[in-house]
Amino acid sequence: MPKHGVPPTTRSNNIDSTTPIISTRKVTALDMVLPCDLISASSGDVVTVSTSASSMLVSSLTDTIFTPDSIKGAFNVATFLPQPFWLLPILLPKADITKKLFGDFKVITLFCLVHFFIVTASILQPDGTAPMAEFADVFDPSGNPQAAMVGMMQYPNFVSEEWSHVLTWDLFVGRWIWLDGLKRGVFASHSVLLCNLIGPPGLLLHLATCLVTGKGLPGNEIDDADEDIVA
Repeated sequence: MPKHGVPPTTRSNNIDSTTPIISTRKVTALDMVLPCDLISASSGDVVTVSTSASSMLVSSLTDTIFTPDSIKGAFNVATFLPQPFWLLPILLPKADITKKLFGDFKVITLFCLVHFFIVTASILQPDGTAPMAEFADVFDPSGNPQAAMVGMMQYPNFVSEEWSHVLTWDLFVGRWIWLDGLKRGVFASHSVLLCNLIGPPGLLLHLATCLVTGKGLPGNEIDDADEDIVA
């Protein structure tokens, strides 16, 4: 009897040393998460038959929910669904429905979830993480970051992620412009519209409008936060 009371491995006499043997070891929780391939043993090759539950789950999700077609669909949602919402702070900035929808973060959260779905579905695709190997080149000042970014645009999933990313943050800033306009009595519809069209210039236009109308630039918001804490 060897150490720790573990019986030696036995092999039938009519099986040669090159015949694979199915392992009878107990399947652990780790086996259900991490796939097992081949385990090399001194007495021969022991083939461990193990099905990874996580691999099966990912495969099932990528075949049914997180598919390339669903990413395309989410791309369309991120592109077209925000547009009716943009009309509210542009055309009806003081309407009750605008205040109800944009007074909190429910609309922004909706499109954050759309973006998160695109990111998750892209990661689960077989080639979904391919751009990550090249993403470092975008932040390499010794190389050509612009060319690296252009190169990453060949990946549809990356384009979908970046586009929904930009549109969601445009809406976030557009909401802030609208809200600041309401709070301080600054006309902001033109600035919100420009924010929808090309992003940051919309914020610049709002700041310029604040100065021209004599309202001044928005104050340091941390001061208001400190007052709330004291109160």
